[in-house]
Amino acid sequence: MHREGQKPDIHFFIGKGGVGKSTTSALTALFFARSGRKTLLVSMDPAHNQRDLFEADFSEKPKKVGQNLAVKEVDSDYWINRYLSETREQIRKTYIYESAFNLQNHFKVLQFAPGLEEYALLMAFENVLSHGSNRDVIIFDMAPTALSLRFFSLPGISLVWLKELLTLRDLICKKKEIISKIRIGSCELERDRVKQKIGTLAARHTRLQQCFAGDATHVHLVMNADRLSLSEAVRIHRRLSDIRISIDRVVVNKLRTDDGIAAIAERFEPERMSLLPMAANDLVGLEAMQAYVDMQLAAFRDFMPAGRMVN
Repeated sequence: MHREGQKPDIHFFIGKGGVGKSTTSALTALFFARSGRKTLLVSMDPAHNQRDLFEADFSEKPKKVGQNLAVKEVDSDYWINRYLSETREQIRKTYIYESAFNLQNHFKVLQFAPGLEEYALLMAFENVLSHGSNRDVIIFDMAPTALSLRFFSLPGISLVWLKELLTLRDLICKKKEIISKIRIGSCELERDRVKQKIGTLAARHTRLQQCFAGDATHVHLVMNADRLSLSEAVRIHRRLSDIRISIDRVVVNKLRTDDGIAAIAERFEPERMSLLPMAANDLVGLEAMQAYVDMQLAAFRDFMPAGRMVN
């Protein structure tokens, strides 16, 4: 079903810890794979519950677990170390006068930088997209609420920070006249490496921000039908709205009765709610999860973007 040049649909599953994000994302991945779509399920949650659900070991390399479905497990430590390594290299290349300031002695401070884990996850996310162009669907099983919200907020916050850095850099350049310029005919070439790097970072975070808010991206808020879960779901919705990310679906998971549905419908649009009843047995193993999907096909069809065929 994949068409050359078509970007994959991206699905994020977020929510309070314990509501069933991992199970819901795994079940949805199985549904898309059953529908004939090449699907990649990515575990971004440090707990990595997918290995327990599928009863298999996963790693950074996607592992096939069934027809049209592969699972990848993001190694946070690997991406943190890679981020630190690349940052050190960028500083060396940008500040050619490194030895004058002895920057090498200060690199160790980077490992304590605020937002380090979120930046590492963004790198992992970009890596998945860069290697996932042959997929129809990429599903992300996200980390608990706080880390996920920081992950989504980071591109916008970084752009504000980079804009101020660019303004400061311009002032520094004017005051100290450290920009060297070369005139070739009527063209004037600017060679300020720091300013160029800030521009590159700004372009990167702009792309990420556009990706999060794009038509191919779908954010699903998983919750249970209880007051605590509802309260946190409302807070998550508000925070995402503040950064202009909309919720595609509210997934009420582990539903035992209709109790609590009315209160949820008052807060969220009923037509955007998907109800998943509590399973009679543990949803562990490919066979058990596939059986649940078969019983709840109508609910999982809600996740299919308009215009997509379902077998």
